[in-house]
Amino acid sequence: MKPFVWITALILSLPFLAGAAFTAYDVMGRADILTNPESKVAVGWLFTGLMFLGTGVRGWRTHRRAAKATSSRT
Repeated sequence: MKPFVWITALILSLPFLAGAAFTAYDVMGRADILTNPESKVAVGWLFTGLMFLGTGVRGWRTHRRAAKATSSRT
């Protein structure tokens, strides 16, 4: 995976996870957690952020393995 893709995915995961955390914090302060429509927004942001994070970590791990293999050859 190209570095641009996984670095961009890692950067894009941050606002989505922060938005999910902020929305979840707002929802937890109210009485109707499960019936509140904002909880769907928090879950949507959370899943999107986790998918970006998973893509970024996948490329990051591959990049670390490739860098480790090239450094051990020299």
